[in-house]
Amino acid sequence: MRYGPPVPVVALALVAASALIAPTAAWTARGCVDLDSSTFDLVTRKFRYSLVKFDTAFPYGDKHEAFTGLALETVGTTDELLFALVGIKDYGEQDNADLGRRFAIPKEYPVIKLFHGDGTPPIDFAPADGEVTGDSLRKFLKRHTALYIGLPGCTERLDRLAQSFVDTVEPAEWRDLIEQVERAERAEPDAASRAPYPMYLSLMRKIVKEADGGRRTTAEVVADEMKRVEKLLAGKLSDAKRAELKLRLNVMLSFGGASSGTRKPERAEL
Repeated sequence: MRYGPPVPVVALALVAASALIAPTAAWTARGCVDLDSSTFDLVTRKFRYSLVKFDTAFPYGDKHEAFTGLALETVGTTDELLFALVGIKDYGEQDNADLGRRFAIPKEYPVIKLFHGDGTPPIDFAPADGEVTGDSLRKFLKRHTALYIGLPGCTERLDRLAQSFVDTVEPAEWRDLIEQVERAERAEPDAASRAPYPMYLSLMRKIVKEADGGRRTTAEVVADEMKRVEKLLAGKLSDAKRAELKLRLNVMLSFGGASSGTRKPERAEL
């Protein structure tokens, strides 16, 4: 289902409107659309999802760069996700202070929320470590949207197959899917393109081993494996091993990172 025109159409419309109203106005960042009290609902209703950062009127720093950097990377990959900025002033004319009150935005900026075009309540971005990074934002979007949001170490082809894997409880289908991945791995032309496959295959085989016969659910196997890897990451590791385990966690999200209410993709074929 589409919620309106693609990002470039809305962005151009907003630029044109800004030029008519205030010729000296400019976007806060490329890849993002600046919203205010008069445009917030009008624009966000037209997109399936809108990731909105509420911040000071003149944002800066690592968190701002992480948000705008991901926005710039994502532009052109989907017309269902909007990255937007709302600058709040607590002085002078107090621009957008009403939006701050409406969404109960504390003054510990930035505050990031995911809005849905259907009007359901927004979801707060609240990572456990409090860090705003491109990686943490990608994981948040992967958990709470039905869009494909690629993470380091993952591929869309394998992610969709992983979702098909967890959508079935039939051991015969599990083995068929594993064989598809194995055949695809052998067909890859070089070591770099084959690199993601072992991580997907090892988790698939672990699920078959521990969940076959209904002893455990796929979700339980994945959750326990994530806890195991997170415990390892909390210890002393070489940089190479830490990087490897972080990629493994990203792959695990493909097997169990989607939130309830997100659509299931059709069965993937390789």
